[in-house]
Amino acid sequence: MAPDFRAAWVVSIIAVLAATLVSVPAASAVRQSADRHTVSGIVVDTSGAPVPAASIRIEPAPAGAVDVKAGSDGTFAAAGLPQGAYVLRAAALGFADAIESVLIGPADVAGVRVVLHPAGFAEAVSVTASRGTQALRDPSSVSVLTSSQISNAAAGAIDDVLRATPGFSLFRRTSSRVANPTTQGVTLRGLSSSGASRTVVLADGVPLNDAFGGWVYWDRVPVAAIERIEVVRGAAGDLYGADALGGVVQMLTFGGDRPRVRVSVDGGSRGTVRGSLFAGGRRRGWTAAGAAEWFQTDGAPVVAPEERGPVDVPATSRSSSQFLALGYAADTWHADLRASVQTEKRGNGTPLQRNDTSWHQFAASAAGSAGGGLWTVQAGGGAQSYFQTFSSISASRDVERLTSDQRIPTTFMNGSAQWIRPFGRQSLIVGAEGHRTNAEVRETRYSVSGVATGPIITGGDEDAGAVYARVNLAIRSSVSLNAGMRVDLWRPASRDMTPQRDGANFLSPRVSVAWRPKDPLAVHGMAYGGHRTPTLNELYRGFRAGNTLTNANPLLTPEHFVGVEGGLLLSRRSSSLRVTGFSTRLSDAVTNVTIQSSATLTVRERQNTDTVRASGLEIEAELRPHPTLTVAGLAVLTASRFVKTPAQPAIAGNLIPQVPRYQFGASVTWVEPRWVTLTAAARMSGAQFEDDMNTLELRRFVVVDMSATREVVRRLQVFGAVENLFDTGYDTGRTPTRTIGWPRTVRVGIRFYLP
Repeated sequence: MAPDFRAAWVVSIIAVLAATLVSVPAASAVRQSADRHTVSGIVVDTSGAPVPAASIRIEPAPAGAVDVKAGSDGTFAAAGLPQGAYVLRAAALGFADAIESVLIGPADVAGVRVVLHPAGFAEAVSVTASRGTQALRDPSSVSVLTSSQISNAAAGAIDDVLRATPGFSLFRRTSSRVANPTTQGVTLRGLSSSGASRTVVLADGVPLNDAFGGWVYWDRVPVAAIERIEVVRGAAGDLYGADALGGVVQMLTFGGDRPRVRVSVDGGSRGTVRGSLFAGGRRRGWTAAGAAEWFQTDGAPVVAPEERGPVDVPATSRSSSQFLALGYAADTWHADLRASVQTEKRGNGTPLQRNDTSWHQFAASAAGSAGGGLWTVQAGGGAQSYFQTFSSISASRDVERLTSDQRIPTTFMNGSAQWIRPFGRQSLIVGAEGHRTNAEVRETRYSVSGVATGPIITGGDEDAGAVYARVNLAIRSSVSLNAGMRVDLWRPASRDMTPQRDGANFLSPRVSVAWRPKDPLAVHGMAYGGHRTPTLNELYRGFRAGNTLTNANPLLTPEHFVGVEGGLLLSRRSSSLRVTGFSTRLSDAVTNVTIQSSATLTVRERQNTDTVRASGLEIEAELRPHPTLTVAGLAVLTASRFVKTPAQPAIAGNLIPQVPRYQFGASVTWVEPRWVTLTAAARMSGAQFEDDMNTLELRRFVVVDMSATREVVRRLQVFGAVENLFDTGYDTGRTPTRTIGWPRTVRVGIRFYLP
């Protein structure tokens, strides 16, 4: 046993020695591995939502910069970095670059949180300005609002969020939450004198303007689904047609290119509740995305306190909207199908005044490559049903009588085709589109004793078609030229005995030049022309607001428009300044003209009032003095007047109704998602007139909003907002009864993001 015992000891010693010898390089390897570490974290926007596919660069590294890509949930990891100090730079389309300092010690670094701020207007990327699928960096008047800016805003409706962009307003200043839909037309650059929009509003290329009246239902797109909103100011009729005299507003929604869920629920004072949901994903070549939103508010009285009577009650609103989008992508083409529905019920401030709307709309599109370029075709249509009641109210506002109601069924269809072809640094866009609208106004009138007469049926059809082209030329590395032309054909047809008219053709030219003499400076100039055809609403539907009756006019003719603008853009590091001046002339402008006025009734009629001249100056500034702080401001000065009015000499030289002479705005945003995101915003609007005679003035006002957001756990946030902090009772209308805007409102809610 002794020899065996000794042999065992020898074997054991040899094993220990071998293990020791083997462990030396292994320990060395461990020490070497311990000298290399991993940096991991997440990239988020200013609302705390993850930013997918962000590019991360870490430098200086011993073997050169380390580049990684964030995943669909915004997370990233970079391995193999030795101890030391590093700079981490994150970038993503639509955001300004962010820089974080990282110090690697003896252990891995986890939980790095990189916050990407929205790109300033000097860096903003817009696809709407070119109606293309390629992003266009344009020094002209383009504003982009990202989903994080929308989330951080205190405003409770999309139209109120857009008031932070230069010159944007709705007819009569009223929030869409309590405004009659027919007054929700967009005003840009002083081109307003009625509720009709002179601005095109789109959602992913699908028209949102009401096919009958041109106004906009701002709650048709769920807020949770909006990725960004692009606002192009200035005529874009060469690409977007007759309704784009003031510009284009486009809401772009999230797609189903990656798994994504966004949920927002909030509620507050005045019985206001909103729930908004978006979900999307991809499997193989198929994509799917859907969204839904429900909103209700008990509202507030719209008549000023000193003029209220027993018949005045809060203006209420209930709405729901949903859409579903499906797509399939192959190697060289893709196709998409989208369907949306919306219902809305409103009480308009008295027991007998209300309106209901229901929408059904579909759109199908396909795109692919051909002839060295990209082709796109789109077709769509839908139906709308609109109902509204009108009443007469006694001078003491204690008695209300139903005077009429209207039912307006409308059907519409549209189609378009476009081809974009790059030629090196140049590109060409050609396209054609058309639409058809059919509407009927069924009005029932009620006598003083309540006897119904009718229905009285009017209405008509509208056919329109167009071809267009635009060429983009890079003359030099610092000079680019864009030139476009559109030819439109318009054919209206009346349903009653109104004399029928022949079709008409119109030209919409546009030419612009951009010059970048130095890196921080860009200069642009533009000249354009266009037209706007009267809506079926203006031609065939009269209405009553308070004691003001406005009659339709089936003999209206199209408006004609010419204008010029020019400006400069200065950007240096984290600050930007843009100044734009414009001057436009709108001939044969459709205006609500006063033809009779008394103490109990004012009668107006839509008429072509010869020429309107609008000139102005837009100033925008943005400064980011610290990575967590952004300060922005804007100023808009507008002079919009009637000129050359032989048909209505009494209004010559008067200011255009519903256009303020100045607007100012300022906002401050402090972002630290680990703790809280705070936003404060103020806007001031100058005095404006209700009427063409300039006798009913809507006074200037200032409104202040505030909001705060706090992340509770990853992907879950709580937020609070106060609109109209000081409860300013600002004027929104005089009919001649004074109406006021949305009062102070407090909201709280939660948001959830996945991934």
